[in-house]
Amino acid sequence: MEKISVRKHRPGHPWIFSNEVRARKDIPPGSVVEIYKGTALVGSGFYNPHSLIAVRKYSTISEDFTAAFVERAIVRADAYRKQVVHNNSYRMVFSESDGLPGLIIDKYSDGYVMQINSQGMNRHKEFILNALNKFTPAFVYEKNDPYLRSLEGIDVHSGLLTGTLPESLKIQQDDMRFLVDIEHGQKTGFFFDLATIRQRVKALAYGRNVLDLCCYSGAFSVYAARGGAASVKAVDTSESVLALARENVVLNECGNVVFEKADVFDFLKSDNELYDLIILDPPSFTRSRRKTAEARRGYRDVNLQAIKKLKPGGYLVTTCCSYHISDHEFLRVIEKAGNRAGRTLRITGHEIQAPDHPILLAMPETYYLKCYILQAVE
Repeated sequence: MEKISVRKHRPGHPWIFSNEVRARKDIPPGSVVEIYKGTALVGSGFYNPHSLIAVRKYSTISEDFTAAFVERAIVRADAYRKQVVHNNSYRMVFSESDGLPGLIIDKYSDGYVMQINSQGMNRHKEFILNALNKFTPAFVYEKNDPYLRSLEGIDVHSGLLTGTLPESLKIQQDDMRFLVDIEHGQKTGFFFDLATIRQRVKALAYGRNVLDLCCYSGAFSVYAARGGAASVKAVDTSESVLALARENVVLNECGNVVFEKADVFDFLKSDNELYDLIILDPPSFTRSRRKTAEARRGYRDVNLQAIKKLKPGGYLVTTCCSYHISDHEFLRVIEKAGNRAGRTLRITGHEIQAPDHPILLAMPETYYLKCYILQAVE
């Protein structure tokens, strides 16, 4: 292996940035390297001289990145999920949190969708496929993120790698089933990171009039309906998304859910109803630290409008999936929104991403999903 010398190294954090590395332009992007700080070996990783994240560490010792290494890591990651998740579908590999930087694998029943976001992992795709073959997959589909690939200088590629993608893919979550559109859906098709938050919504929903904003494929709506909600209104901007959500409502025999195609901001400003429970799960308002001020304003404004729609004693379940907005910042944003709305709010719950998305203590970038459950005091 080639050797890379670094000026700065944070124990436990697997990223080393370009300004912390003595550049080696003679090493091709994605190469496996030994990492040294002075004369001390601090681990092994992938090197990319063209990326802001110049080194992605996968081991704290001198260790080659082999097919056997990948297989052990994936088997270990899946074994952990079987301890903390009791569904047939979940996030099987969560990148750096599982020692496989730049790799995401989601398990959909007996099929797998993978996303590769680093040069080093992209160069070893065959190792991943060989490891997944041990699980006898019905299919392996690659669905990559164009934005993250562009940061690493990797061509965008998505498509079926092995097996056959079923015409109608159903997964099980708790006692409910969901249709998933892997090819055209957001991310890899389903948001497993919201699992514990959906369970909280189900527990809160009984007898309440529920508003599900940015409903995507209807999972929150189904959980609320199955929790005994008096009514559920689901809102999203995409007709194709709403079509899938309607199918999921029918699949789970929920008869009290209605849908509306609308921009969430426009809907909240024009709708005249008040609700007992509002679920607000917007997409990330920023993927860049440079736009955090703009993102905070976006979260403040949408939460402000949602808070205005709460009945006295009503609940707001609000999420933020941007790493660049910290937990503390998100809470302050909600506080400002409540003050502007003239409502007194109290926190009745705090959730984070589901346990199949484990957080590295020394890597705050792996902690991205924040959720607060708030009640409007009567």
